[in-house]
Amino acid sequence: MGSEHKKITDLNLYNDVLILSGNWTVFEAAEKQSRILQCVEHQKIKCVDLSCIKKFDSAGALILVNAIKSQDMPKIIGDEGHIKLFNDILLRSQKPTQEIEEEGIVSLFEYVGRRTHEIASTFQEILQYLGHIAVLWVSTISPQRELRWSAISAHIVNVGVKALPIVGLISFLIGMVLAYQGINQLAKFGAEIYAIDFLSVSVIREIGVLLTSIVIAGRSGSAFTAQIGTMVLNEEVDALSMIGLKPVATLVLPRLVALLISLPILVFFSIILAIVGGMITTVSLVGITGQQFITQFASSITITTFWVGMSKSPIFAIIIAMVGCYRGLQVTRSAISVGQMTTRSVVESLFLVIVADALISLLYSYLGV
Repeated sequence: MGSEHKKITDLNLYNDVLILSGNWTVFEAAEKQSRILQCVEHQKIKCVDLSCIKKFDSAGALILVNAIKSQDMPKIIGDEGHIKLFNDILLRSQKPTQEIEEEGIVSLFEYVGRRTHEIASTFQEILQYLGHIAVLWVSTISPQRELRWSAISAHIVNVGVKALPIVGLISFLIGMVLAYQGINQLAKFGAEIYAIDFLSVSVIREIGVLLTSIVIAGRSGSAFTAQIGTMVLNEEVDALSMIGLKPVATLVLPRLVALLISLPILVFFSIILAIVGGMITTVSLVGITGQQFITQFASSITITTFWVGMSKSPIFAIIIAMVGCYRGLQVTRSAISVGQMTTRSVVESLFLVIVADALISLLYSYLGV
């Protein structure tokens, strides 16, 4: 356009440079789409400047991609976060076509290798993150500094107290189901009374802690990711860094400590409710008294059985809190990223909890515990 200058409020076209300013979000999408198409119509765009944009989300990036997709891709300058979001949306808009073209090219071994490399890289990042948390933990509990107990108390209420109803209900029903299935199978041999042994050992050693951890991973682990991810999206994490606070120490440590305190209590509560549910079923179907149930229950377990199950809860709490907070901090400046990272945190937490439970059970079995 030479020296021609065209201005439409938050759209500027000057010397083939498209300058955007103001807010480019989903709330202005309908208005911005028609105006940017009108602005760039029959114009050759060589550069797009995003440095003056205040708010920029995936809807605004999609409008820009659709406006310039018919031209040779111009140079994008401005804020790094805005550029990354634009490139992500541009890549997603091209992905279906690329997948069709590459469907017969990418081999199975290539796909497996790429996924294996991604998993290894993620594992390495989580280990680095764990080391960072450990260093911060040691520095925070030093005499010069204290943990933020007000934040920890608030998280204990959200993670622990408010989770009691759902954990209790599920555990109670699972206890009833386990007792019923045990009685149903052992009745073939006239050994219904031993359903109590099956119920007590399975609930205390495995089912109680594993079931509670799965519920908390889906409930609280996902909440950690969504909360921290939304803070990243709203630039609140950057604001914490600007005022001299470490985001990991401020956001991650209180959640980690709260879950370390809450999960063992929730596991104990889950065990009690599962046993009560099993007792109701057993008393109803077998025809024994509550006192007989308690006597058989006490004879089937030891203090070691109890601590084997409870010892897993701190490990599972660390896994759930670490993965949930880590994925929250991995959120980029797009609304879709919050959903993606929340999904990944739940899946990864469940996977790691089950793997850890299997490894710990094998270790206890090897040690004869």
